[in-house]
Amino acid sequence: MERILITGANRGLGLEFVRQYSDAGSRIFATCRNPETATALQALQASHPDRLSVLPLDVTDEASIRACLAAIGEQTDALDVLINNAGIFIRGERPDTLDAGAMLNVFHVNAIGPLMVARQALDLLRKGNRPRIINITSRLGSITLKQSGGNYSYCASKAALNMLTRTLSFDVRADGIIAVMLHPGWVQTDMGGQEAPLKPEESIRGMRAVIESLRPEDSGRFLQWDGEELPW
Repeated sequence: MERILITGANRGLGLEFVRQYSDAGSRIFATCRNPETATALQALQASHPDRLSVLPLDVTDEASIRACLAAIGEQTDALDVLINNAGIFIRGERPDTLDAGAMLNVFHVNAIGPLMVARQALDLLRKGNRPRIINITSRLGSITLKQSGGNYSYCASKAALNMLTRTLSFDVRADGIIAVMLHPGWVQTDMGGQEAPLKPEESIRGMRAVIESLRPEDSGRFLQWDGEELPW
């Protein structure tokens, strides 16, 4: 039974990760900022009370991260997979609308937060079975593929996440931990919109297959939901 920590689990891709891994029999630690308002997540917990724990976590608050990992450590002695899924997106950014404070918040949630969660999870991951850190990124973070303006904060924060993950992959390699960036595709979520070609179930099935197939030599790669490697 895999032991899996998922951030941003209250909706969209995070919620579908929880649903599929719970149905597969994994032990899940699902986190979000306000569990008391996460009705869909609470319903899943009611269906899998022995395998699904829901915990509060604000990835921009180091005290919250420490408390969350301490609570997880009281329920398990190891983690096999960390899925850093929590993220935010500012719509309509143009040069004349940019706000430094808002941009910094996006960087904190999308890039720094995942690294801080991984940092606090390392002790449990070191004891895991084929431990893997999965940072959910985006092809919008690819400098090579960037061919349009706009979306400054999101694109730059995902590019930063890619670099942080790539750097982390070298530092945790000796511990047997694999760290990769995984793009879910353009998915029908609140962030992706209903015109997106992928349904959440399809994206998550694909990403689960990639996660299961990861080998040590894959650490540091920038992959997408179907296993294809993306350019930096």
